[in-house]
Amino acid sequence: MSVMQMCMALPTPDPTSIQWDDLRYLLAALRHGSFTAAARHLGTDQSTVSRRIAALEASLGVILFERGARAPVATEAAVNLRDGAERVEAEMARFADDVVGIRHPAVSGRVRLAATEEIAVHVIVPRVLPALRTRYPGLHVDLLTGYGAADLVAREADVAIRFFQTERGELVGRRIAQLPTAILGARAQARRLRRRAVTELDWIAVELAGLATPESTWLAAHVGRPPVMVCSSYQVQLAAIRAGVGVGIGPRAFTTLDRAFVALDPPGADLPALDLFVVTRRAIRTLPRIAAVIDAITDGVVALGAEA
Repeated sequence: MSVMQMCMALPTPDPTSIQWDDLRYLLAALRHGSFTAAARHLGTDQSTVSRRIAALEASLGVILFERGARAPVATEAAVNLRDGAERVEAEMARFADDVVGIRHPAVSGRVRLAATEEIAVHVIVPRVLPALRTRYPGLHVDLLTGYGAADLVAREADVAIRFFQTERGELVGRRIAQLPTAILGARAQARRLRRRAVTELDWIAVELAGLATPESTWLAAHVGRPPVMVCSSYQVQLAAIRAGVGVGIGPRAFTTLDRAFVALDPPGADLPALDLFVVTRRAIRTLPRIAAVIDAITDGVVALGAEA
């Protein structure tokens, strides 16, 4: 059956019956590529996703996904409706945030903070959360860790700490620090390591799927030989450096956070700096609980940079 025939087979459309919840299912299917992946993201089952999208198709009078032996394929209509659905999503998020702000004007409630595991373990947990808990007992911070950028517009998190600037209009962000980096080695091996040229060191590199990092760019330009170890986690890299397996590029602040590390500082290294940004949704940036978390993060990171 052709798409035109399928459209003719649909009941008379009634756009007034469209529900925002159905648009959530449409966006999830478009973003995740299949009904099964969308169901996993939404915490439901595949049949529910299929049923809700069918209901939306009936309301709109258009076919959004072609069903076949394989995963449903988005039609041109679905692709064309994505921008509009995302605008509705942003407005619904803004409305929900306004309601929360009206009901909870004090610094209280829950804030979901997205950061890399390294920032969470070495900065947020020891240097930010204790003071926040003491000052605002009614404020609760949930930590979401990972290297992928949390979708703030889709409300995966409220605040994110990122190593890149954000460009989406619904989001606002600012740089809170520029962290200098260093070649980190095990302090117990400092004398031996400092006698070796940069190209002779045993390097431990981090490779993140789909992400180019300043460290990998520097290594490619200045070392020119394969690392002795490649890992997909900065936490693993730090553990390997601490154990004396090799050296790696990391924030100089780690020499302050952990005395097991030493900065080698070879002459002329010209190492990259890491820009650190804090980002949130424009609609919630002035909510007391959001502002309190952002201020605490900024103070913690600035203090760490000064120590380093």
